[in-house]
Amino acid sequence: MAIESTNRTDLGLVLRAAKGRFALDLRGVHGIRHWTRVRENGHRLARHTGADKQLVELFAVLHDCCRENDRHDPGHGERAADFARTLLGTLLHLTDEEFALLYEAIRDHEQGRTRSDVTVMTCWDADRLDLGRVRRRPDPQYLCNEFAQRTSTIEWAYKRSLAG
Repeated sequence: MAIESTNRTDLGLVLRAAKGRFALDLRGVHGIRHWTRVRENGHRLARHTGADKQLVELFAVLHDCCRENDRHDPGHGERAADFARTLLGTLLHLTDEEFALLYEAIRDHEQGRTRSDVTVMTCWDADRLDLGRVRRRPDPQYLCNEFAQRTSTIEWAYKRSLAG
């Protein structure tokens, strides 16, 4: 995954930390290819939602980094959000408000919620649009933003995630 640095946070270093924390197969259904597609989904969505692109990228590389298995893994979002907190001030250089949004996005991404700040909802949609990797078509009722709910967006994302 090619990650660019910003003046606030070196996303490459955050990616390295997330990979180091990830206990599963990096080539598995919750590994690096998933993170890359979530990042790409998030960028596409952010062009329509106005979400903070840096937070969307950070979400992509951190949201599943603390999974303990590839099946039902309650609490993995909270574990990942807590891991992100350990990076704050060293690898993550965010304002309190930015970190609060990132924390919420990571912590609650597994909860099925559909209402929050536009950046948080964009993160959730970016992840949910990649369900094709487990042969599930995203359901628009679980997507937050109008652009993500479009049939054309769902089909685009589903085909991409099926391709691996």
